[in-house]
Amino acid sequence: MSKNISSVLRKEFKKLNWFTIGIFLVAVLLLVGLFMLLIGLLAPDNKYGAELGIAVGILGIAALASLSLLSHYGKRISQLAQRMFNKELGQLRAANKRAKSLREMTSKMTATLSFEVVVEEALDVCSLALMEMGMPRQSLVGAVFLYKGVNLYPVATRRFIASDAKQGVPGQAGIIGGALSQAEIRVTDNPRKDPELSQYLAFQNALTAVCIPLRAGFQIFGAMVISSNTAVKFNKDHYDLFEAVADQSVMALQNAQLYQKLDAEKQRLIEADEDARKELSRDLHDGPTQTIAAIAMRVNFIRSLINRDPKQAAEELQKVEDLAKQTSKDIRGMLFTLRPLVLETQGLTAAVETVMKRLRENDGLNIRLVGGDNAELLSEHAQSVVFSIVEEALGNARKYSRADLIEVRFWQEDDLFVAQVRDDGVGFDTADVNRDYSSRGSLGMVNMRERADRIDGSLRVESQPGQGTKVMLVVPLKKHGQHV
Repeated sequence: MSKNISSVLRKEFKKLNWFTIGIFLVAVLLLVGLFMLLIGLLAPDNKYGAELGIAVGILGIAALASLSLLSHYGKRISQLAQRMFNKELGQLRAANKRAKSLREMTSKMTATLSFEVVVEEALDVCSLALMEMGMPRQSLVGAVFLYKGVNLYPVATRRFIASDAKQGVPGQAGIIGGALSQAEIRVTDNPRKDPELSQYLAFQNALTAVCIPLRAGFQIFGAMVISSNTAVKFNKDHYDLFEAVADQSVMALQNAQLYQKLDAEKQRLIEADEDARKELSRDLHDGPTQTIAAIAMRVNFIRSLINRDPKQAAEELQKVEDLAKQTSKDIRGMLFTLRPLVLETQGLTAAVETVMKRLRENDGLNIRLVGGDNAELLSEHAQSVVFSIVEEALGNARKYSRADLIEVRFWQEDDLFVAQVRDDGVGFDTADVNRDYSSRGSLGMVNMRERADRIDGSLRVESQPGQGTKVMLVVPLKKHGQHV
């Protein structure tokens, strides 16, 4: 295409040359005509042929000089135009290549939920900026750093050795620290003396390095560093590319992070469901299964007594009836734990009162509810979570507290809903329980805290040996109130 434009320019300048020659020929004719006219009028007897020849000669020399200048500058302008066109065409091709790479990167990033794929693709696209400047691929050094704990570690690298890949940095100094703290791209012409990059052997021979922050608002994911063994200068197009890659990478990383959290929550729920099934299985085995077996044995015993000792048979029938009633209560309690329909139909207060009634009947506990009307402040989802926590706390109090009084209290404090389960029992050492949690195998307090997190709540357990136990849950009504 550039050759075609150069050919067109040459043709146009040829036309300009012929046009100039034509103008000079017309000028010569006009000059001769005017000269002859003036001589004829003013001095018809004089001979001025020599003077006319000189004038025509001067005009011809001027014409030749003009043609020479036009030809010279025509070639020069043609060359300049061709160079400018080639430069613009090169920039356009580079911009098109960057746009294509960004489209491909966006397509890949939206099609994956793996942060490994995201950071690899981001590193490849940013490397294009250096390759456009003529840098060979083998001269490029780069890495994407993401936080693991308090330090940044490379998770995708180019020309890193094994020891570099395990090296972490705080991300608080040099161009990495500057890029993260100021949320803007930073460049250094001396990476080997950068306080953090200098810790990596891969950057020891680099002459230019650029750091692109990966952050969204106040959430910092990490940084990407691209360097070259040749000194280069980045322009606005390169910075625009880096920022576009960073924006796309951050969105993809957020999606990948969200997916990982959802997957972890899914696994946690599966494990919790499995634990609940195991606990139900144990309860069925230790409770109703044993009593039903006992009923069967007693019925078989009663059959042998009917004719031999009717009175004792009647007494045994009464015992069987009591066992059947108790088994029925136990099963209803288990079903309620699995699916408390009263919670769905009548709300939190009715569900808690149902649990308390069962505890009074089965275990003879002195238990009361205060401020039940405040439960209506919560949304249905929040009521369900609060019920699970209160039920867990009541179950722990029934098993371990040996309390004379257990109290459940609901109240509102500013924009917060507060639920408290308090007993005057034997208490326990909370630090010792938390330390031994991993070896005990039950859901316990950790399960209650995880449930509280689902409604942005906070859970606090206070207890000391001999001083009872208090479990307090605080829920923000702005997020989980009835009218949210």
